[in-house]
Amino acid sequence: MIDNKSCIGSSSNSSNSLCKNNGKIFCVIGDPVEHSLSPVMHNAVFSSLGLGYRYIAMRVKEHELATTIKMLRERALGFNVTIPHKIRIMDMLDDLDTLCKRVNAVNTVKVDGTRLKGYNTDVYGFIQPLRRRGIELRGKSVMIMGAGGAARAVLIALIDEHVGEVIIASRSVDDNAKAKALYEMAVSNGIECRIVQLEYAKMYSKQSHLIVNATPIGMQGYHGYEDLSILASSDIDSKSIVYDLVYRPMETRLIRNALNANAMVIYGYEMLVEQGAKALDIWLGIDAPRDVMSNAVLRYLHNVGDRHG
Repeated sequence: MIDNKSCIGSSSNSSNSLCKNNGKIFCVIGDPVEHSLSPVMHNAVFSSLGLGYRYIAMRVKEHELATTIKMLRERALGFNVTIPHKIRIMDMLDDLDTLCKRVNAVNTVKVDGTRLKGYNTDVYGFIQPLRRRGIELRGKSVMIMGAGGAARAVLIALIDEHVGEVIIASRSVDDNAKAKALYEMAVSNGIECRIVQLEYAKMYSKQSHLIVNATPIGMQGYHGYEDLSILASSDIDSKSIVYDLVYRPMETRLIRNALNANAMVIYGYEMLVEQGAKALDIWLGIDAPRDVMSNAVLRYLHNVGDRHG
């Protein structure tokens, strides 16, 4: 059922025992999952606080999901969910937080006895780096590049911030049901919205107060696209804020282009840390040490960058 070779965040000698550590594991499930930095981040917290937990990554294929969930009811305190299970898992849980229903996706599950409750921490994770900088979005124009699950979480956060206009730059306009769903969500909440093809994002970028990349373009391992950017430096205004949800590599081509344009940037790892901190609050009721989490992630990213550079 579970490929223990893909249990990361622990030594190779102990991964099997960690996967079976009764009642003491936290984990992330997905396929693929080896790219996740959640084990690095959460294990740093557990170590710093002297907690006797370990967090591992489990590669779980779609046909293994139901069996895995049954096992996690008995052996986990909580777990995260990533692609491709965020939607399908909703039908396997006992309770859903209200925000899950709005996003239509679960990325965090709390095990309470034998009951499983789903949460979504992506909305919180996205907005906190903006709030921490004191950025006011009310009435502002925002462009979201992408129309998938990440874009949906971003849009919900923007609705709650009362933005004025949202431009959704999607790969396909005419038959993209996801983009149309985002459009309907925006206008039903009183926000002006338009859908444009991704290749035309540069026509709207300079008028956008905030630009969010919610696509995997620029991500390490996204073959053929990992060192690309939808926008060039000349497409970005110095007064804009560029927020790239991709966190591997930390400095994507889009981020470099934004820095060259003297724009403010927000890194994807910041959202990763904030959504992870929210998950720890749900699981353990703790105010997670974000400095420990950030330092662990940045240390890992810099070390990987040095090896690949």
